[in-house]
Amino acid sequence: MKFGSAEWWKDRTLLVVVSLILASLAWAFGHAAGEWSSLILGVVVFVALFLENRRLRREVRRLSDGGRRAER
Repeated sequence: MKFGSAEWWKDRTLLVVVSLILASLAWAFGHAAGEWSSLILGVVVFVALFLENRRLRREVRRLSDGGRRAER
């Protein structure tokens, strides 16, 4: 994508539009949730990290079991 091309301008314009939409949604969430917004976001992040850790542990277990079976 060349600097200044039509595709470049379209990409940058969409990037700015999406960033404005997401900033508006973040403001609306903070405004609606008030002082609870930090707690809500903390819980969401904690649950997401817990689930990702669980998934990765299963993947490691699956790969290490598969490696042992291939060695036999």
